[in-house]
Amino acid sequence: MSWNDQVAERSRLAESNGCRDLLEVPTGTDYHIRKLMEEYPQFLWKYSEGMTIPHYLMKIANQLEAEFCEENCVPIDLYPCEYFRIMEHSEPTELALQPKRFDRAQEQLSEKLQNFYADNAPDLVMPNKVLMPRIACAVFLQNKWYRGRLENVPTAGIWAYVYLVDFGLTRQVIKADVRFLPINFGHYPPMVVKATIRGKLLF
Repeated sequence: MSWNDQVAERSRLAESNGCRDLLEVPTGTDYHIRKLMEEYPQFLWKYSEGMTIPHYLMKIANQLEAEFCEENCVPIDLYPCEYFRIMEHSEPTELALQPKRFDRAQEQLSEKLQNFYADNAPDLVMPNKVLMPRIACAVFLQNKWYRGRLENVPTAGIWAYVYLVDFGLTRQVIKADVRFLPINFGHYPPMVVKATIRGKLLF
């Protein structure tokens, strides 16, 4: 059974669930996103949460600190090592990091996006009725296609704000440059993770 068939089958089972009417509250962004997932299962509406590499590193670090009781006693060479690229650092303690091991996957994803939308962009325009915060999308910015997540969509005007999930940046874009994102592009997790520097910074 294909991925689309699985999504359609789960949607059918959910529709026939007798408890649904008791639990469902037809308001809010989550409700509307779920309805869009049911109506358009061929498109991606939400990205998978979290990233495997940072979570793995944090798990190992937490285990070490638990074993040594006090984190200051852990030999530094026992901590796992991973190289990250700082993608955004507009605030002193808030960073957007991208694992360098994702470089090749990033190139492959970008190439697939450019090739796909070169042929299909006119057919995937998102109507204003589905433009809402937190939904996944593709966006055309500076002559290139990116994966994004809508953050702010003013009712009036032509502009929207999109978070580029693979670069950790938020950009203002024209609503007409936002497109549906096929579900196949959700197989890649967001390639940037938000991080906060722990402790105090002295200036």
